[in-house]
Amino acid sequence: MKRIVLSVYLVFASVIADAHHSTVANFTQEIISVDGVIEKVRYQNPHASVLIKNTDADGKETYWLIETGARTTLERKGVTLERLRVGSRIHATGQKGRRKFTMYLQEITFEDGSKFRAEPE
Repeated sequence: MKRIVLSVYLVFASVIADAHHSTVANFTQEIISVDGVIEKVRYQNPHASVLIKNTDADGKETYWLIETGARTTLERKGVTLERLRVGSRIHATGQKGRRKFTMYLQEITFEDGSKFRAEPE
């Protein structure tokens, strides 16, 4: 009996833990791109994020929240806090958020032309 209870617990625990990393609840499958200047960076675990200011052709400013994986994952791939410097211009591509002006990062192109491609979590 104890083995059955333990087995059921382990199955549900893995489902709950996996649900935290799902992007389905907050992001669509539609891929969008946005250009902007980095305004703020939250460089932390379990998810880092970058706030950018996009200015359209008419001068209207819009702030986009771009979410990504963990700080430790970014560091391993060479994207340090210094690389995400406030004031630098980026081009971001990713999954459109269900909330306005949000995105889940797939790729960033930096000012120097170098790119970072995020791995799906």
